[in-house]
Amino acid sequence: MRRFRRSKIANYIQEFGNETTLHGIPHLIKPKVHYLEKIMWVVIVALSTGGAMSLILNSWNRYNANPTVISLEKDFRDWNLTFPASTACFLNRLNDTLADDYIYEKWGIDPNTTEGEKYKAFLDSVVNLTWANMDSFKNFTDSEVFTSLTGEQLVDIARNVMVEMIFHSNIFNPIYKNISFEPTVTEMGYCYSYSSIVSSFLHFKDQAVVTYKKDLPVCNYLNSLCYARIEDLPTTVKYYIHSPYEIPDVNDKYFVVIQNMERDTSFRFQEMVASEDLRRLDPMQRQCRFVDEPLEGDKFYSYNLCMMNCRKRVAVGLCGCMPYFYIKGDGAKLCDVKGLACLSKYKERIVRLREEDGRRIHCNCLFQCEYTSFYIDKDAQRQWSYPVPSNIRYRWAIEHYSKTRQKRDIIFGFEDLLGNLFACRIFSRAYIQLFVSYYSFTRWHSRLFPRLQRAQLRRARLFLHAPTLLVHLQ
Repeated sequence: MRRFRRSKIANYIQEFGNETTLHGIPHLIKPKVHYLEKIMWVVIVALSTGGAMSLILNSWNRYNANPTVISLEKDFRDWNLTFPASTACFLNRLNDTLADDYIYEKWGIDPNTTEGEKYKAFLDSVVNLTWANMDSFKNFTDSEVFTSLTGEQLVDIARNVMVEMIFHSNIFNPIYKNISFEPTVTEMGYCYSYSSIVSSFLHFKDQAVVTYKKDLPVCNYLNSLCYARIEDLPTTVKYYIHSPYEIPDVNDKYFVVIQNMERDTSFRFQEMVASEDLRRLDPMQRQCRFVDEPLEGDKFYSYNLCMMNCRKRVAVGLCGCMPYFYIKGDGAKLCDVKGLACLSKYKERIVRLREEDGRRIHCNCLFQCEYTSFYIDKDAQRQWSYPVPSNIRYRWAIEHYSKTRQKRDIIFGFEDLLGNLFACRIFSRAYIQLFVSYYSFTRWHSRLFPRLQRAQLRRARLFLHAPTLLVHLQ
């Protein structure tokens, strides 16, 4: 039985070697080939196969790791720039009147007493919750009234006693006059975003409809000025300027506007766009994500949102809960007073994303495939006093347009990969063919040379014996 199997396998190998078109293989099957020649063919086939596999793997790695290119475009007169969004956060969100009423209705405490002042300080800490003021919750861990409140109840308190957003706006094009501030939950607390695509997804209330298309203001090189102005704000505010497809980060630069002050900021920008073909690649191949490619549990994607979720995971890992300014959705628990006091001990590590030994925490967040970065160009402030009416105003604008922008595109796609694989196949065949030709030439030369040598010897013998032959003939 073993002999039958061996002979059958041997027949298969013999048939494959005789019928295959792969160079070098038939020479390994021929029965009357010297073993040194077989060794030579084994080396040739192994080298050619290894070279081809190396080229194939290099092409595959390039397709997976670096198939994109960033080019520079200069046809600036045809571009439309989406007007930057603004996110405004009140420095003090507590409405004193609403706070006094809430203290009396919820706990039956007179807000004007010493005990009432402590309750009001608690409400102030809750409504102004950010990473910066989290230390204040250490003062309330000894009171059962406060520690018995759940994270969801803290959210209700914040929504019931915060300052209402009141404003008037003026924008460069009247067709966008209906744009308004939308509530947005950020790491800077409860804020409001103007002319933002993604702000409606960061809210305490769930949004039933998810859309990334809005009539956002656009500017172009032909606009003499592209601006928006906000005025009649109720209290001191800090504001961020960012892309409509992004949210402000806790480490971003902000601008403060106080009572009887107007602030005028203008920005330069650098834009990155992407070709539609880029969507054919996996996000890890192109090393970026589009805004409509959210991570699990999110409704959109942005780099800052990814970093925000990373800090949330770190917070949950350290204290088992997260502050209420992080949107729920992954089953994490909202922090109560004790949880917030726990987080206050690690806030620097969480904000800076550092391990206890100082090593950086890697969040593996990809940049957006399309984004616009804004850089301060001018920052002017103007203040006034009585008899000018009290007001809080700020304005932001695009005055200078970039004449270049970057474009992300595919330089090594799947078609190029197939072309390289075909080229490797041709190379491997040509590589073996070269050795075949060289081998054939050497064998032909080695066989031909002795024949020539023998013919020359015969001619020499005839020449030497010619006189003897002539004598015999005579």
